[in-house]
Amino acid sequence: MEEIGRDPGELREPSDDVASVVTVEKTEDLAAVSGRVDAAPTWAVVIHAPDGNRQLSAELGMRRLIHHAEEAGKVIAIATRNAALASRARELGVPVAGKPHHIRWDAGGRHVIRLGPLNIAAPGIGRYVQAAIILGVAFAGIFLLLAMAPSAKVTAYPPTETVSEVVVVTAAENRTIIDLETMAVPASRVSAEQTYTLALKTTGTTQVGIQPARARVAITNGSAAAVFLPAGTVLLAAPDFAPFTLDAELTVPAGGAAEAAVTAQKPGAAGNVPAGAIVGWQAEKYRFLKVTNAAAAAGGVSEPRPAVDPADVLALQSMAKALEGSPVVKQGLLQARPHDAVFLGTAEGKADYGDARPTVGTPSDIVLLDVTVKLSALAVVETTLEELAARVLAPHAAAGTFVPGSVKAIETGARQIDAATGEIRTELRIQGELARGVTEEGIRGAVKGKSTGAARSTLAERYGIQDADVRLSAWAPRLPRFDFRIDVELAARETPVSLETTRTNGPTATPTAATTPRP
Repeated sequence: MEEIGRDPGELREPSDDVASVVTVEKTEDLAAVSGRVDAAPTWAVVIHAPDGNRQLSAELGMRRLIHHAEEAGKVIAIATRNAALASRARELGVPVAGKPHHIRWDAGGRHVIRLGPLNIAAPGIGRYVQAAIILGVAFAGIFLLLAMAPSAKVTAYPPTETVSEVVVVTAAENRTIIDLETMAVPASRVSAEQTYTLALKTTGTTQVGIQPARARVAITNGSAAAVFLPAGTVLLAAPDFAPFTLDAELTVPAGGAAEAAVTAQKPGAAGNVPAGAIVGWQAEKYRFLKVTNAAAAAGGVSEPRPAVDPADVLALQSMAKALEGSPVVKQGLLQARPHDAVFLGTAEGKADYGDARPTVGTPSDIVLLDVTVKLSALAVVETTLEELAARVLAPHAAAGTFVPGSVKAIETGARQIDAATGEIRTELRIQGELARGVTEEGIRGAVKGKSTGAARSTLAERYGIQDADVRLSAWAPRLPRFDFRIDVELAARETPVSLETTRTNGPTATPTAATTPRP
């Protein structure tokens, strides 16, 4: 016997009483079972019949056991996996559980639902209502299990073909609704930015030093101590304080003088200063020494080099303004808004630029100017275009699935703009990418329950999808077997758009970056 639980306190005092467990066999008779109950040391007894008991499964046998226990001053409970014995005990109000330590003494004949460490007794109502409650709890548990089951995201890039139709639409900025019967649609103003670098060959010239000037100086020390001057000590020449440096170290004796060679720090003819021009020191500690050059400095050489002229900057600024109306630049709106139907006839541009580089007078073969062109135009935006495409391309939809986000449109014919009403009447070619024979449901069915590698192989074999991104929840080794736990997305790879270089009268307009368009 083993003691497994405390009396709930409803049946007898004191509360420290415990229940005893007695094990009975399937064929054991009622007298033997009653004797085991009598021999139990506690007043609460759990009869553990794992495989059931023939006599207790009968109503008469169970009633006789209950009556015997009452006369002996004891209460009983049944622990069994046998459905017949459990049902008979519940009919007569005896607590029942699958295992002895799961007994709830206050349950009586009610079903007990076990959720983890909890035992929940069903309400004391009719048998069929209890069964319904149990089923409800079971379904709730299954739902939670499914909700917490593994999940997967499959992004497939199937082979597609482009299908298109031509339609005449009327668009207006003041329209708010779509009329698919008359093809009258709202127009919205969209915008984008393109950054260009304009380059121009310089036309100015400037003198550039290529050789530094050199001179001989005499330094006089009137103090009572010798002065040491390291190589590189800086002397200054009037009137612009042009710097010269000592070629070698020198010691000027006390009360004496010494000569030294100096070289201009900057190359060029400007260093050829006249005699008597080199008379100062950069460092204040040497200014008690007198210095002069008896002869003019010589050897400084300059030559003309290309440089930035003010006219070059003006030419670049003129080019920047010309970009505002450039048809090629306006094409950037089509590239920046690939999923909108942009009306280029309504496009407007505004060029912003800073300072040219390098600055005027700087030696350089070319001069550069960064220009940002802000473009705006009326367009049928993507959401409206999707609705138009659903109508116009509907005849093709039966053959497959349109890849979301693949709808595009471009003007193909003459455009008419009514200045009074602001309406634009134009012909659009609407196109989309059609994946034949591919559906999201079909992909779910093909990959569920498979590993990521097997899922990709199946998609390749069944649908010709060579490019697929399969992602599982962190702890899942395989894709879920439940369709609703698999998120499928059909997509098409975007083709990068490259802007062409434009040239006008010499300067080069080179797009260096494109910002994200903003509607």
